[in-house]
Amino acid sequence: MTDAFVLGGVRTPVGRYGGSLSHIRTDELLGQTMVAACERVGVPLEKIEDIAAGCVNVAHEGMGDIARWGALAAGFPDSVPAVTINRFCASSLTAAISIGHAIQCDELGVGLAGGVESMSRSGWAQMKGDAPFSPRGPVLLLDTMWAGAGGPPNANLLARDAYIDMIRTAQNVADKYGLTRQEIDAFALRSQQHAVAARDSGRLAQEIHPVEIPGTRKEPAHLFEHDEFIRDGTTAEQLAALPPQPNTTQMTAGNSSGLSDGASAVVLASGAEAKALRIEPLARLVSSATYALDPQFMGIAPAWAIATALQRAKLSPEDVDVWEVHEAFAAQALGVLKELPNQLNGFTVPDDRLNPNGGAVAIGHPFGSSGTRYVLTLSTELSLREKRYGVLGVCVGSGQGVALVLENPNAR
Repeated sequence: MTDAFVLGGVRTPVGRYGGSLSHIRTDELLGQTMVAACERVGVPLEKIEDIAAGCVNVAHEGMGDIARWGALAAGFPDSVPAVTINRFCASSLTAAISIGHAIQCDELGVGLAGGVESMSRSGWAQMKGDAPFSPRGPVLLLDTMWAGAGGPPNANLLARDAYIDMIRTAQNVADKYGLTRQEIDAFALRSQQHAVAARDSGRLAQEIHPVEIPGTRKEPAHLFEHDEFIRDGTTAEQLAALPPQPNTTQMTAGNSSGLSDGASAVVLASGAEAKALRIEPLARLVSSATYALDPQFMGIAPAWAIATALQRAKLSPEDVDVWEVHEAFAAQALGVLKELPNQLNGFTVPDDRLNPNGGAVAIGHPFGSSGTRYVLTLSTELSLREKRYGVLGVCVGSGQGVALVLENPNAR
């Protein structure tokens, strides 16, 4: 097998729902980010042999295969193929693993993985009757941000409550592991504090590609450069004062990831192609794994996926220098951290190795984009710290989890 390497990439700043990125077409947001990733790394667009991009909701300008349309709109040659992948929150992580596997099997030399989500621009869908052209009576409109692709739910899945709201699964995880509101809020505060420090030090700017925002009658054109969700001066008292969300007792707007927009992309290549392009790789893909469990406990599957990926890499958890655990909710991330010792022979993730730049609770979580954002963040962090191994785990709506182990090929 051939080694697959992350050469580098970029991400947009994460925008709030209805915020700075809400007026940019989703296909254009993805397309310009993929072009920016190639430019940042120094790879000509025509060198890309295949693209895989994640997007959860393409019921907008995605027109089905948003990876292909975004690439064409942004100026990739017609000869560059592209596919859109949907594994909910791990869509673009799955895309990166897919491109990596193709490289390892000698089916690709240079590929690109990316992802995008614009919750602001998620469309509306009309439900059809069961029979073609059947009279429908009243037409029901569904907001596809909450109703997936907009189709009618499956009665069998409804019966087992498989379509459970994600925030309710976070409450289930909190109840399962006996998490208190105080420790959930404390983890959310940690995320904000680390993200503020990373932004202010310029660490986040190293992976961000600023987005040009066109002017309006009220505001001049400007560069959008920083994540909009990061809150300066967040305190434990402020978080404790927030009311629980409906159908929960501990989940609040402060300890959950916010509705957001954004895109990210990374370029991957074989060692031979990286050498031919004279590009020093950031990271090597070592191993990956997936896992799934009851949708009622969405969020904790990464604990099993991480353990399996480390086993496949023949690494002990003590070998891992940086851990990126997705924060869909503070309670969900804490659930993963509580479960990991059960899967790793009692090993507890050291705080100074965990999500060093904050996580989705502070930065935001554009569903289709987060996976490749983590690949870029972890690759960059290993390089800056001159550390060797890192692992990332992303939870997935419906009860799945995906993990990836990366190695810094330049570590001493």
